[in-house]
Amino acid sequence: MPEPIQQSSQYALGHSPQELDRLAFQAKILEPFTRSCFEQAGVTAGMNVLDVGSGAGDVAFLVRELVGADGQVTGADRAPEALERARQRAEALGYSNVTFVHGDPAQMTFDEPFDAIVGRFVLMYYRDPVEALRCFARHVRSGGILAFQESDNAGRSYPPAPLFDRTFELMGKVQELSGAVRCMGPMLYPSFIAAGLPAPTLATHVGALGSQDPAVDHIAEFIVMGLRGIMPAIIKHGLATAQELDIETYAKRMAEEFRARGGMLTSPVFIGAWARKAAA
Repeated sequence: MPEPIQQSSQYALGHSPQELDRLAFQAKILEPFTRSCFEQAGVTAGMNVLDVGSGAGDVAFLVRELVGADGQVTGADRAPEALERARQRAEALGYSNVTFVHGDPAQMTFDEPFDAIVGRFVLMYYRDPVEALRCFARHVRSGGILAFQESDNAGRSYPPAPLFDRTFELMGKVQELSGAVRCMGPMLYPSFIAAGLPAPTLATHVGALGSQDPAVDHIAEFIVMGLRGIMPAIIKHGLATAQELDIETYAKRMAEEFRARGGMLTSPVFIGAWARKAAA
């Protein structure tokens, strides 16, 4: 009997209140692209949708806007701290048709198949993303939708801004050491095919920021929130010392360095992929 599919790692950034706040900010940035992908995939009013790796619920709440009051959204995640916040948010929003369950959705069973299954930055945490897709597909009815979003996880600067580039280097290295797939985005298309699914439709998005943009300080603080979350791992693996990074001044120094170079930053490439499950 084959071993059950397993997630390759615990989420490297943890689930502290600060990290959940960072994810909420990230969700606002990505909301237009994620919404567009799900709409193009066919997620619409009245559907019953499973959100895998739901975390604090940002994707689930976006899906609820698409399926409306007549639809149903179930969010599944392994992190009880994140799910508790998700449930509190659902209650505050009055979303009685959004529920959250604890567990690994690749190993869970459900009473009935879903019309769609969605996930953002989830497959990267599975040791075998292809097998994870196969497991997720079992939760979807024939003709149902599978829609996922991942990234290449490599921001870029021009001319080079060393502190900005160093941040992405460290975050990527910690992800690799934790067992995550650093560049899952470009692997989405072949993973769908290898999982026996139809070739997916693709969409991409890249954010860009110029050095004179008034949001520079805000974005620098956001980036450093992620760096703070992995500081223990950075130090544990000997990638840098706390003194070297000087985290309390890092965002200010990064913003000043970026402005002084007069260039631009680009985000990682975000990739959406979706397909409909073929009839059995």
